[in-house]
Amino acid sequence: MSFSEEDASDQKVKEKTNELRTKYPLFTAVVERIPVMDLKEVVSVLLLVDPVRSVLKTRAMRLSVIGEDKALDQVVEEKINELRTKYASLAGVLERIHNMDLRETVIGLFGIDAIESLLKLRALVILAS
Repeated sequence: MSFSEEDASDQKVKEKTNELRTKYPLFTAVVERIPVMDLKEVVSVLLLVDPVRSVLKTRAMRLSVIGEDKALDQVVEEKINELRTKYASLAGVLERIHNMDLRETVIGLFGIDAIESLLKLRALVILAS
């Protein structure tokens, strides 16, 4: 999902928000806030995208590997705890990661990419106004 300056409008942000809310219900709490975020909040959440993506990728790797990997489980748990204490807006997503199966984890990876695009669109709208 990429956007140009012509796409940068509050209406487009609302349309994409509704679309993402339906496709990725796990991220509803975050997605619903995006249309009303100021630039500082957009940037703050945008900076969280990569760490959450990393946790989801680690979880996907763990689920796709045959057998137990306690070290990998520990890495995921530590990262989740670190992010959860710093960023309450994503706490609901982070709490669920350990209970996700591989399918849900992959959907989460797609969802985090979509959120990143929506945050960039919101930033573009703010900067254009």
